[in-house]
Amino acid sequence: MTDRFRYFSGVLALVTVALILGSIPTALKTALLYFPPAVQFAIRFLIGAVALTPFFREFSWNLLRDSAILGVVIFACFACETIGLETLSANRASFIFGLNIVFITLFEVIFKRRMALGAVGASGLTFAGIAVMSWEDTTDITGDLWLLAAAVCDATSIILLEKFAPQYNPIALATVRVWCVAILGLVWAGPNLNTEQLALLQEHWGALHYLGLVATALVIWLYTIGLQRVPAYEASVFLALEPVFGATIAFFVLGETFGLRGFIGALMVLSGIFLIIKISQNQIKLPIETISIQTESPQIDG
Repeated sequence: MTDRFRYFSGVLALVTVALILGSIPTALKTALLYFPPAVQFAIRFLIGAVALTPFFREFSWNLLRDSAILGVVIFACFACETIGLETLSANRASFIFGLNIVFITLFEVIFKRRMALGAVGASGLTFAGIAVMSWEDTTDITGDLWLLAAAVCDATSIILLEKFAPQYNPIALATVRVWCVAILGLVWAGPNLNTEQLALLQEHWGALHYLGLVATALVIWLYTIGLQRVPAYEASVFLALEPVFGATIAFFVLGETFGLRGFIGALMVLSGIFLIIKISQNQIKLPIETISIQTESPQIDG
């Protein structure tokens, strides 16, 4: 596999991830009509884990350790998103979750000093945009705070995945960490699991199966492939499409739209995100032939 093909296949994986991530708030809103957050979460990740298991190979204790670390962070991310969507519209949730790109940049500044500190100003623009969007409905900002926490956790998982992904087969890494999240989810959902919930699962299986198979198993696998082949700061370009996809899907499926303040805030968020990307790419320029992540350990293609 040439470096060029490797890079563009990673780009395709990340754009697909952005599209699917954009659909998650809408699918979650649908599932939450019938299931408590913990039950929906546990069933979703259990479906994803079972779907990935037949393809699992190459177990090692290092794989278990790194997958467990990622699993805890991913559990926190999706749990926060699920809870937040109880009180937050799907389109606004997509834009707030899109702040993961901002947090990736800030982490690069703080821990690696790879980005210009001017990116902090662009980050301020995105947070101001979220504030404007939130003022459109001042009754309760609890959902906004949960989604902000989810964005921080997601950014952390992306940084960690960039470090871990090149060391393992993508299916193996995806499978073990989805099982870690599923087990944590079952512990969380334990008090709410009952025969009534199982009966509802038979009646309303569509959204949960989409969340489990596509939005969990497929997304985590594609994430792993993408971040094996595209560095985190490059990946942010393509993941930044997620709020646009999310707002579009929420409009067509749920009929959600923004008021005037919401549109202004959304524009500020997108402007800040793409300004951050512009700043980061001006600071770090890599030729396409060497864009794949370089590590001392051998890479295993999936």
